Amino acid sequence: MRISIQKSKGQTFNQFKLAGVISVFSLMLISFVTIDTVQAQGLDHDQRRAIIQSLSDEDRQKFFGMSREGKKKFFQERVEESAGSGGQPAAQPGGVPGVEFIDVHVHLIGGRSNNEDYRGAAIEAIDHMDRLGIRKAIIMPPPQVINQDWYDYPAFVHALHKYPDRFSFLGGGGELNSELHKYSAPSSVTEDVKRAFADQAEKTIRDGAIGFGEIASLHISAVPGHPFEFVPADHPLLRVLADVAAKFDVPIDLHMDAADNEMPVPPRFKDGDNPTLLPPTIEPLQRLLKYNPNAKIVWAHGGSDPLGSMSPALIGKLMDEHSNLYVSLRVVGGRAPMHNKLLSFGEIVPEWLNILNRHSDRFVIGSDSFFVSPNLRGSGPGTRFAQRNLPKLRATRHFLSLLPPSVARKITRDNAIRIYGLK
Repeated sequence: MRISIQKSKGQTFNQFKLAGVISVFSLMLISFVTIDTVQAQGLDHDQRRAIIQSLSDEDRQKFFGMSREGKKKFFQERVEESAGSGGQPAAQPGGVPGVEFIDVHVHLIGGRSNNEDYRGAAIEAIDHMDRLGIRKAIIMPPPQVINQDWYDYPAFVHALHKYPDRFSFLGGGGELNSELHKYSAPSSVTEDVKRAFADQAEKTIRDGAIGFGEIASLHISAVPGHPFEFVPADHPLLRVLADVAAKFDVPIDLHMDAADNEMPVPPRFKDGDNPTLLPPTIEPLQRLLKYNPNAKIVWAHGGSDPLGSMSPALIGKLMDEHSNLYVSLRVVGGRAPMHNKLLSFGEIVPEWLNILNRHSDRFVIGSDSFFVSPNLRGSGPGTRFAQRNLPKLRATRHFLSLLPPSVARKITRDNAIRIYGLK
């Protein structure tokens, strides 16, 4: 028995030795297989090892199965996600070669009252646009509710006048959206409410807006102070807005987080101002699209889905059935905690590539960037969201560089010009 025990201990010791050798060999392998693929990205040994060790077992296996070029793209994506303001500037609109695009979904954060500085926010936007190849941006107020100190296009339109070739704007995210959610119960919407809502919508277009936005159906609260909002997409006032949009041939930028069925709020939004259960949203959207086929609905934030139902398969099905549905794409990097992302390991997800090819005339880029005046102090939701600008915009440029040229031309430029009536 004693001999058997000693032998067992010896076997155990040898197993530990073997495990240690394997671990050391794995770390050497990580260094060996990555050092020459990432030197250009400037990652040191510890950074490479940390990135690889942060992967799941499945993703790590995929990584080691990549070609050398695939590993380069993988690390480049990680570098771009964390590069921040120290990254290299991208193509400039002045003629430097590179990817250029129209961004149809951008916000300016300029503060309120005595601290208001939308000119500073516009200058900040122009600086990023020049460095990142954004030829033109469509500015819109975020979707706000009645109990917020809401603002709309009159607050910032003066700041855009200096750059007529670089900015256009949508209106209604403050005044129209707050009215919409004030009368969230459909039974509370009288004919007088409808007429007043239509009058304000028409005034918005006469004032120079090229559409309505950002208008919310289901809007998840991401952080405290970021409002939860819900009305069904076929709410009576959204039908009124669809009729006005069709009358003036302008689009509605619709924020509608997608839920096939009633579902609990995901744990990552537990700190937001959300209810326990979220309502289904897809069928009401289908009814809105069918209600007025001449109303162009641009469903925002494709490729960056917080709930899990806004899949390329669903978008393709709805586009097949409704010729008035368009989608703006919000491209995010590999670490963003979203579903149905456009990129995986630096490549376009095949299901997305299929639908982008099939409906290439129905997609635009809408980065959902927040440009904050450098003179503004505070840490509200918009200021926090602005920290995501550079990773999103760099991921966007990478995504566009992977598209077939004919598709890229439509998504970067042609579709936006046609849908929004840009000059």
